[in-house]
Amino acid sequence: MPNFISEDQIEKAIIQIFENNLGYRHSNCIDKDITGRFTENEVVIKPLLKQQLIKLNPTLPATAIEDAFQQICQTRLDKSDLMANKEIYGLIKNGVQVIINNKANRKEPATVKVIDFDDETKNDYLVVSQLWVKGQVIRRRPDLIVFVNGLPLVFIELKNSNIALRNAYDDNLTNYRKDIPLLFHYNTVCILSNGLETICCCLATKAKPFPSSIKNCCRLFIRDVSNSFSVMSVFAGKPRNSKM
Repeated sequence: MPNFISEDQIEKAIIQIFENNLGYRHSNCIDKDITGRFTENEVVIKPLLKQQLIKLNPTLPATAIEDAFQQICQTRLDKSDLMANKEIYGLIKNGVQVIINNKANRKEPATVKVIDFDDETKNDYLVVSQLWVKGQVIRRRPDLIVFVNGLPLVFIELKNSNIALRNAYDDNLTNYRKDIPLLFHYNTVCILSNGLETICCCLATKAKPFPSSIKNCCRLFIRDVSNSFSVMSVFAGKPRNSKM
């Protein structure tokens, strides 16, 4: 078929962009989960998140780190997906509010930083391919998940170029949100592409068509929808000084 682009070709090209252009690490989990998760039910890479919380908050006591860690990782199945996503977004953007004992042994509020928005090189960036995630009943395997400090912020689903992109939204993404909802509680952007067309969406917006370039797609999405979440500029093509 002329101009046919396979899903595998698209995935490899995207991974190369993350690794070579943006300095991300890559883990291929098609045969074995090498992310550090303890179970398939977990959507956060907890050891990596804990490590980064300690790194980004060197002056805070271990109790503050643990409190923030628990707040970030707690399940929110009693809330709607949109409310859970909004709550976690607030923790990521504004930091986690905790109470600590100061030098005078008095309680005072403190903020635990989750992502460093001022110095992006201090964060950990990981793109994971073919990672199994298990919901209450069904297992699903997204094509690519982008983790920042162990949090699954970006979901990428791919199709062969001869498959209508709308199928990825109507079928795959819809089923994934139903079967593995915890993954999308942390999500900031979903990217769907068949190599010829690309759309972006999130829990609060409908699918939105963009040019085929994934990096341009993300840049437009961030500018129009989520420009306050500045750490995503690295995903939009801003080079970083060092690999993590």
